[in-house]
Amino acid sequence: MVKALLVGSKVLIPNVDESRYIYSNGFYGKAIGISKPKDPKDIIRPLELSLIESVYLAKKGLIKVIDKNGEVLEYEKLYEYSSKIINKFDIMYRVYEDLREKGFIVRSGVKYGADFAVYTLGPGLEHAPYVVIAVDIDEEITPHELLSFGRVSHSTRKRLVLALVDRKSESVRYIMFKWVKM
Repeated sequence: MVKALLVGSKVLIPNVDESRYIYSNGFYGKAIGISKPKDPKDIIRPLELSLIESVYLAKKGLIKVIDKNGEVLEYEKLYEYSSKIINKFDIMYRVYEDLREKGFIVRSGVKYGADFAVYTLGPGLEHAPYVVIAVDIDEEITPHELLSFGRVSHSTRKRLVLALVDRKSESVRYIMFKWVKM
């Protein structure tokens, strides 16, 4: 199991060989100072993981997260910790996990005004074809919000997907929008 260190809202894998291993198993994390490596051999620095990625990898048994006091944070504790730091973490994590289990590569979508940028092949191999916004199925979305989501996805040439999470059943449903000129 790969040793990872919790540092605030990030998790670091200091060992470069272990960083390559984790990255090669699904494009997890970002190598510090390296933009979109195409090959795991390009990873020559420690890997930085988001909390969402870290929770997922901990649940899968691929990483062991250690806090500043040397305590190992098992999946449940790491999930709880992350929930305190990230707004709507439960919804975001549920969507992340569902997309990963479906075989997609899921990265932060913040620079696109979304929760996630989703790849079919991986960063560095293609541009992300989708941006995903995670929403509680019981949450109202105003027409103004929907239009603002659409503007961002249209201007970046990505398909907008709303991921609707039902907290009761823990199911996720997806709605993809296609914008047309009239």
